[in-house]
Amino acid sequence: MAEEVFDVAFLGGGPAGYQGAIRAAQLGLKVAVIEARDLGGVCLNRGCIPTKTIKSSVDLLYRARKAKSYGLEIDSVQPDIKAIIGRKDKVVGLIRGGINQLFRANGITLYEGRGRFLSREVIEVDGGNGTTRIMAKKTVIATGSRPLLPGFFAGGKPGVLTTDDILNMSSIPQSLLIIGGGAVGVEMASIMAELGSSVTLLEMQNRILPREDVEMVDYLTRMLKRQKIKIITGVSVNEVKPGEKVSLLLNNGQTLDGDAVLVAIGRSPNIEGIGLSDADLDHKIGPLPVNDRMETAVPGIYAAGDVVGGWLLAHVAFAEGIVAAENAAGMDSRMDYRVIPRCIFSIPEYGSVGLSEEEAKDCYSTRVASFPFKTLGMAQAMGEWEGLTKLIVHKETGQILGGHIIGPHASDLIAEIALAMRHGIPVKGIVDTIHTHPTLSEAVLETAQAACGQAIHILPTKGDK
Repeated sequence: MAEEVFDVAFLGGGPAGYQGAIRAAQLGLKVAVIEARDLGGVCLNRGCIPTKTIKSSVDLLYRARKAKSYGLEIDSVQPDIKAIIGRKDKVVGLIRGGINQLFRANGITLYEGRGRFLSREVIEVDGGNGTTRIMAKKTVIATGSRPLLPGFFAGGKPGVLTTDDILNMSSIPQSLLIIGGGAVGVEMASIMAELGSSVTLLEMQNRILPREDVEMVDYLTRMLKRQKIKIITGVSVNEVKPGEKVSLLLNNGQTLDGDAVLVAIGRSPNIEGIGLSDADLDHKIGPLPVNDRMETAVPGIYAAGDVVGGWLLAHVAFAEGIVAAENAAGMDSRMDYRVIPRCIFSIPEYGSVGLSEEEAKDCYSTRVASFPFKTLGMAQAMGEWEGLTKLIVHKETGQILGGHIIGPHASDLIAEIALAMRHGIPVKGIVDTIHTHPTLSEAVLETAQAACGQAIHILPTKGDK
């Protein structure tokens, strides 16, 4: 069997695989991508883009319901879930087609099928048109992850949904139990509540989003409760009973019933069935270990994205895939995880970067400043004044240790703080940068001004004078 030879092959065409492949092609390498499902991976097909497309419909629904406060008369507005899902599928298809175009333009060869190592440099692809073998001088494993389902949830129980399932729902459940108060659980709770579900959110820790800033999580919790989301913390599930209603038996003896249960407790890396042992990678469970060059224990074999664990975020996978590609091309690129923005697309959004106030105070002498969105002209003009911006600053150096934003477009606004942190720009650098008026970005400026003792739109206290 003739084997086509490539400089680098990407096992997986998700965020790490497709961006890494394009970067490798830019560097002059002959590139192959092997994808068993759909280009774009979880992010494009079953994660980031589908949920944000659905949330865009939900955001419009949310604002339409407030039309009267904007001086508009709308008789009624109701969600059409089939049309919402149809729009989501159209958006996903358009973007997936765009990646295909980028592959063709960059001369990247796409193999549709499941790939597995036969040796360090030989990969077999089992596709719809038979079996193909390719040779790759170097390989990047970017096989992603799948939803984690504990034993008593496994096996396709009626009414038990994964995060993949709920993005293709044909009807809105009247009552929905969500297990997991992390980013995905909180986001889906907010979306489904606005669509009309009676949502109960369960979290094993003593608060939702346990890795985030306490003050900001408390603020967001109040906003979620305004959406009539019931939040139960400090509990775990001992048993699930499917039926006409799905019943959950909690460790505190309480029983909860719902029309459906969404399990959002994490993800598991896809490392099975790809021939790791034949590539001399003796790794059977858990994420693949890599160094900061994204290289595994086997020289010339790299890994990137969810399969390596850590931050399971698409933008982290993008960066890891590019680092792996550059090193496969002979460069010396390193991953830097110090400044990673995190976003939760709830209503309102929550964007954060760096340390929480609690983490910062454990290590540094800090100064903390915050600014409420209700004081911001643009937020009032938009009718979206619920929100808070917070900066944690090193008291001596003025360096930003952490930034947190709850409010409209928080996921966009956090980028300015991340940029300043990544390049060591002190908080005074934000103050000295003229921000357009009126815009939401002024919330970051106002918070920076407060951190420097120059607050403009915050009433002074006696100690400020």
